[in-house]
Amino acid sequence: MSVRTRISILILLIVGLHALPVLSYQGTRQTRWPFLAWAMYAESYPPGPIEVVTRQLVATSRNGTSRLITYRDVGLSSPGLSSGYLRPFGRGDTSAGRWLVDRLNRVGPDSVAELRLQTFRYRLVDSGVVVDTLPVVVYPANPQAAR
Repeated sequence: MSVRTRISILILLIVGLHALPVLSYQGTRQTRWPFLAWAMYAESYPPGPIEVVTRQLVATSRNGTSRLITYRDVGLSSPGLSSGYLRPFGRGDTSAGRWLVDRLNRVGPDSVAELRLQTFRYRLVDSGVVVDTLPVVVYPANPQAAR
């Protein structure tokens, strides 16, 4: 077998392997070509205003001092803190607030009395950048006492 034939077979084999995800059903996540697993290809967004949402978590201790909480304070990665705690907490999931208070009280230097989630939305418009401050979500460390 010549070198050209071997190279051609290798190229056909590589191209043919791209069809495996299509032929083998992998659930709803990926039923098309492999590169569609990445959001930049599979979940493209129509043109429109550009928005960025930032969240700041502020813990107030029992003695009244406030400090900004980062992913390092919690012992998670930044995406882990955001997806596990900040987003659910921002949607009103009180269990996420309770878990976060428990975690901060275990690893933090002082006891947390209250958590405040401040959310800012930045939008790019024709005249510049518009900053919207969304309502602050507050979670007391002892929710029964707040009632």
